[in-house]
Formats: sequence, structure tokens, C-alpha cells
Amino acid sequence: MALAGMLLVLTGALSGCVTGSSIEDTIALEEPADDAHCQSLLMRPGELVYAQCRLAMRKTYLNDYNNRKAVIQKSYGPVTGHLDVTLRADAFCNYDETVKQVTAGLSDDAAAENAYQTCATTREELAAAFTDATGQPGAVLVEAERPTILAQNRQAIREARVVIKGPPGSVLVTESEVAIQNAPGAPPPAGLTPPAPLAQ
Repeated sequence: MALAGMLLVLTGALSGCVTGSSIEDTIALEEPADDAHCQSLLMRPGELVYAQCRLAMRKTYLNDYNNRKAVIQKSYGPVTGHLDVTLRADAFCNYDETVKQVTAGLSDDAAAENAYQTCATTREELAAAFTDATGQPGAVLVEAERPTILAQNRQAIREARVVIKGPPGSVLVTESEVAIQNAPGAPPPAGLTPPAPLAQ
């Protein structure tokens, strides 16, 4: 009964971290400063790294981590030391593994679940650190956080699908095109003159 009670309290607190607002309400497609910054790093709309850059500017991963940390602190006290390190690692793992699937054509639920399963190791490390820090079973945290993590993952893949397109009117560069253009010995894009060979 004690375990079930703790789980119910923590689950209720975590569920409050996820809002029902639409992606269109939370993301402005035209963010010239963010777009300009990422393009200045030679990242182009349509590339995975461009989406990752834009989401980094939005602090998507840090917001997910901070939301989870705040809930744990509210119920169990300060999240410091190894517990904080493992929480941060698990939050980043879920975010990163989710966004990597932005060009895979999967549903939100499939991408979210794939990322969650891929992060089993960081989740186990977090559960162990939680037990060490609080004396409570790691299963309490794992079961309570699962709905929130999946919701955060779904939000991340939705955001990635929006920002990877760049501002309206952007010319998209597909991942396959980038791979071909960057291949050793590939001809330069049309209109560009290849550099002259160095003199021997």
C-alpha cells in the first residue's frame, strides 16, 4: 500500500508538467535569430543537425530535465550529486533518441516508445541513484515518470518535425542529398568551380 500511495502522488505531480497546447501555439515557425544562428554553423533546413540545433536554441531538453527534476524535488527533496547526473543523462537520452527519428516517418507514439526503450540503461542508472538518495524503490520513480517521459518524447518529435523545415519558404536539403554531396570525390553542386589541385 505504501508503494502504491507514493506512486499515485508522484504520478499526479508529474502529469501536471505536460500541457495540452498545440505545437502551433508553442512554436513560432519564423524565428529568424534561431534560424540564422543554425545556418551560420552550416546547418540547413531538412538536415537532422539543423533540427537538433533549433531545438537546442529552444532548450527543449533542458526544459524536460528541469520539469522532471522539479517534481522529484517536490516529493523527495533536493536532487543533487549522482541522482542529478543520472536524471540529466536520462532526459538527454530520451530527447536525443527521439529527435534522431524525425526523418524516419514514424508516428509520434512509435518514436516516443522507441526512444524510451533505447534509454533503458540510463533509466536503470537513474532508478539506482534514486534508491541510493531516497531509500525508496527505484520502481516508484520509473513507473511514475513513464507517462511524462513518453509525453515529452512525443512533444519533442512534433517540435522536431516543425523546426526541421525552417522558416516558411526555406529550401530543404534532405539527409540523402547531404550524404551524397559530402561523399569523398563527389562533384561540386551546380554552378560551383572545384578548387584547383595544389602544386606539387
